[in-house]
Amino acid sequence: MVESYGKDGNIENIRQSVFALLDENPLLTAKTICARLGIPYWQYRGYVYKLKFEWKSHRQNELGSKCSNVHSWHGVCVVPAFVSREDAIAVGWKETKAKNKWLLWNDGIGRMMWFENGRVFVYVRSPANLGRVKQLISNGFFNTGLIYELRILEQVFKTFKFKGAHYVYDAGQPLPKMTIDAFQKSHGILIKTGDKSHRRAVEVISRCPDWAERNELLLGRLTELLCPESFKKEPFKKPDYVA
Repeated sequence: MVESYGKDGNIENIRQSVFALLDENPLLTAKTICARLGIPYWQYRGYVYKLKFEWKSHRQNELGSKCSNVHSWHGVCVVPAFVSREDAIAVGWKETKAKNKWLLWNDGIGRMMWFENGRVFVYVRSPANLGRVKQLISNGFFNTGLIYELRILEQVFKTFKFKGAHYVYDAGQPLPKMTIDAFQKSHGILIKTGDKSHRRAVEVISRCPDWAERNELLLGRLTELLCPESFKKEPFKKPDYVA
């Protein structure tokens, strides 16, 4: 039983008690909380609303209804053809046994898969944001000397397209293991619960489906063919340092 608070009630005790009540039932309203604590609603309602907001954004235990956490980003960028794949092996890129001969870059921020057609699959670990995407691309191409000029690097940044992310919603208790893939092909959404990596969470993995990416590429090619002037793209120009 939560003790009753009067005008001389300790503010810190009220805060702890409000958090305790919300831990038990996140749907409690400010009016109900005041009634449970025995404090006047009209006097303390502003403070209780503030505490509810603090509780929802409490990062230590990921409390509240908005407890999603973006664990990773997926995207694609394009590097110009004059960037040497042979030199990349000597500066930290790894060869793979894949038939399409993609190269791997892996560091603390994430990893990249570089294909022969110039497309680079980019995976950024948490905390995922555009700044870390640019840092990862810089680590693999600019800091290694594969791209020397900032203007070329900026053009690579502009080609980056967000393709999906990995979201984690903490349920607060262990969940049964389940994989829902009914929407994976149609919408690019895969849902997992009770996975080994997050036993107490619901994982939502979203990625641009293959058919959507193919349609996007087809539309771009048709637009260039039918309206070459209005949809003209500025090509990568070979820099002076490339023979």
